[in-house]
Amino acid sequence: MNKCQNCQNSFEITKQDKKYYQSFKVPEPTWCPNCRNQRRLSMRNERTFYERTCDCCQKKIIAYYPADAGQVVYCPECWYSDKWTPFDYGRNFDFSREFFPQFKEMYKRVPTLSLDIVNCENSNYVSYCGDDKSCYFDIAGEANENCLYGKFIKFCKDCVDNSFTYNSELCYECVNCHNCYGSTWLDRCSDCDHCHSCFDLKGCSHCINCSNLRNKKYCINNKEVSKDEFNKKIGSGCHHIRLKPIVKSSYQTNSENCTGNDITNSKNCPDCFDVVNCENSKWLWDVLDAKDCYDLNFSLYKPEHSLELISTLNMVESKFCNASHYCHHMEYCDKCNNSHDCFGSIGIMKGEYVILNKKYSESEYSTLKDKIIKHMIRTGEYGQFFPQGTSGFKYHETVASEYYFESGHHHARHHDTRLQDSLPVCQDCKRQFKIISQEKEFYNRLDLPEPKLCPECRHKNRNLRAGERNLYDRKCADCGIKLITPYPKGQIYCDGCYNKKIY
Repeated sequence: MNKCQNCQNSFEITKQDKKYYQSFKVPEPTWCPNCRNQRRLSMRNERTFYERTCDCCQKKIIAYYPADAGQVVYCPECWYSDKWTPFDYGRNFDFSREFFPQFKEMYKRVPTLSLDIVNCENSNYVSYCGDDKSCYFDIAGEANENCLYGKFIKFCKDCVDNSFTYNSELCYECVNCHNCYGSTWLDRCSDCDHCHSCFDLKGCSHCINCSNLRNKKYCINNKEVSKDEFNKKIGSGCHHIRLKPIVKSSYQTNSENCTGNDITNSKNCPDCFDVVNCENSKWLWDVLDAKDCYDLNFSLYKPEHSLELISTLNMVESKFCNASHYCHHMEYCDKCNNSHDCFGSIGIMKGEYVILNKKYSESEYSTLKDKIIKHMIRTGEYGQFFPQGTSGFKYHETVASEYYFESGHHHARHHDTRLQDSLPVCQDCKRQFKIISQEKEFYNRLDLPEPKLCPECRHKNRNLRAGERNLYDRKCADCGIKLITPYPKGQIYCDGCYNKKIY
């Protein structure tokens, strides 16, 4: 067993892991999987926005950085334009210094994107989204329309307060749901319509306070009722009280030899959460189509044989990169697109053989890169991801704060304590919050009461409903077989016992 140099906890590096790191020619990790994950997540701010001006065109914009952050910020129109070139910020590597401080200095100078969005229309305060239309506070969404306060929802329409929900319409407070319509307060449901306060339903319609049903219609508390009885219950309001559900140790579909949760069409993927179509990979969070990858977060569209990436698309043979897309053979790069063979560079578009934003010939690049790597091995930097703080975000602004408490530091979100009579006060955090007109129209349309919690507290509660992203050794409540599960408490069942109870 190895001891984590950060938290001092023990962790295992298996023989298979050793072969994997050897294939990358990188040292074995000195930090445990949890600490590595926390470090990567501290590079990503997706929910804290500021109003400021673009440092290029001076127009008012919404950005991840405030005006006084000391970070050069361009709006997407300017950043993707030919008004500037990242090579203007190129520098020589200083072998008398460590690599990470040199990279961070350059990070401050090179213009960064105000928001990471692509082809979004009439969508304010959205982040890491593509093809959104008329959305608000949609995070990591894709092709959504009229959706508000979502996290990782895709191909949805007219939805509010949902997480990990796909191909759904007119849904409210749904988590880990697929193909649902006109429903509220669902967890782990698919192919359902007009269902409310339900858990683990499939192919059901018009159900209230139900769990573990299959292809049922007009049910209350898992009992079939008449249409009139159902409509009376709807008229009196749903109370979010469910029967005690039957919980499977891990929710996997068409997957083999995997551990974690919410795994679909995957094979040989231990310690993975919310992954689809992945193979021979390990320690993935929110990843699609990965093959032979370790330690990835929010990485989509066929990443292959890559290590320690976050917020990336289609990265191949790459390692230790952030927010870079459609690249191969990249190391320690940030916001590089359609490039290959770059090291320690930022904002490179269609580039090759670049080190610290300076161009080289292929042979010069190879020689200098090898020399820098040897230097980083001596300083203990090579094989480590960017240190926390590299991005310039405060810890509480990053995704890391949602899953990991920063030891020794408690970052409270500062807010104005002067109350405005016109704004509601969150029942949990006591902050005031706004209910925008688009949101009010949705509540009226579905005959829902306005929320008593602010958007951040609602988001936090949905994270809790989605479940932990840690694994525990437990036993099936029926047959006693040993299980690896993300559920530390309550009765859980192996697949066989679960199926016997459900079917």
